[in-house]
Amino acid sequence: ESMNDPVSKTRLTEMYDSLKLEKWTDMKDLLKSNKTSAEFTRALVQKTFKDAAEEMQRKKQQIEETFGSAESSSGLENQKVEAYRKLAVHNLQLALYHSNKDLLKDAMVNLRRLTSECHWLGCLIALNHPPLQPDWESQHYEKNSW
Repeated sequence: ESMNDPVSKTRLTEMYDSLKLEKWTDMKDLLKSNKTSAEFTRALVQKTFKDAAEEMQRKKQQIEETFGSAESSSGLENQKVEAYRKLAVHNLQLALYHSNKDLLKDAMVNLRRLTSECHWLGCLIALNHPPLQPDWESQHYEKNSW
């Protein structure tokens, strides 16, 4: 795992933890002042991550279909095709990572900013190999309950 890779498993885990532990806490007070319930927000965040994972699964499937079946290829050719598939997915992940900056700057509403970041991060973790999963069982939400 490259330390310079902004979408490495370690970096994605750090971004998820930051979202969960810092940004969620910061956003909580703003959402409370808008009378947005914790249950609604949590359900929205979970749905956003789920939708992002499904969207990335479709994109990965399109990449697989683009490469076609490698069954007729020799072992070495199969390895090359698989390496390029992984590279294509990783490049998609990097392009998505770098596109986030404008998405967050343009978000005007607090809840939209949160869901934009959740969708972006959900896409990135879904593209990881193997895909990472959000931790919905964490007690963090309970400790910082509204």
